[in-house]
Amino acid sequence: MEEKLKAVVLRAVDYRDNDKILTLFSLENGRVSAAVRGVKKANAKLKFAAQPFCFCEYVMNKNGDRRTVVSADIIESFYPIREDLTKFYAGAVALEFSNAFVQEDMESEQAFIILLEYLRALCYTGASPRALLVKFLLSALACSGYEISVHNCSKCRKTIKNRAFFDFGIGGAVCEECRESTDVEINPDTLKLLAAADGIPFGEVVSLDFPEMIERKAIKLLSYFVSVKAGVNLRTVNDLLLLGK
Repeated sequence: MEEKLKAVVLRAVDYRDNDKILTLFSLENGRVSAAVRGVKKANAKLKFAAQPFCFCEYVMNKNGDRRTVVSADIIESFYPIREDLTKFYAGAVALEFSNAFVQEDMESEQAFIILLEYLRALCYTGASPRALLVKFLLSALACSGYEISVHNCSKCRKTIKNRAFFDFGIGGAVCEECRESTDVEINPDTLKLLAAADGIPFGEVVSLDFPEMIERKAIKLLSYFVSVKAGVNLRTVNDLLLLGK
């Protein structure tokens, strides 16, 4: 049976001498796996379609649960992401997140749109890759059922004016009056970045102006939240945070 899917390459793993197994995030079917034959050969016609970040319309032969790519038409390569290390690792975190959270063979249109908007902003807006990643993680977590409360105290709902804390159990910021012994104090500017990024579209993240240190703190907090609430360790976050040190 022939199948057409518009999909982004999340992962490509070598298989046999010249083949690869792709993990794709498709608009129509969520996460799917597909083999690409002979793609490691120097003159392989589908080499472009087996690169992480690449967005293509794939034509596949489907036999039961097995898919094999027959042809592909490129929609967007997102090549600028691969030309900059910070962009590359910031993008890789999003691919790893999607691979972990998107369900197999189950449509997830909202998550797909969030990923595409993020990759386009990473390529073309000139915004800080780390600030964009903060925006992506907030949006993708909310889409996956793990929305984080960052605009007011998660308990009393009042504005947080002075010291800020984070409750990883409920997934939100809390004020000094509501904090418990297990809550972790966070930099007030980190909370400001989270709130600012949460409240604007990807195209406006370029307007954010926070020190890199604050961006790093926000990414660390979100990554730790992912590990605590969902049991997912985003390994590429460490690669991103090591850059520039």
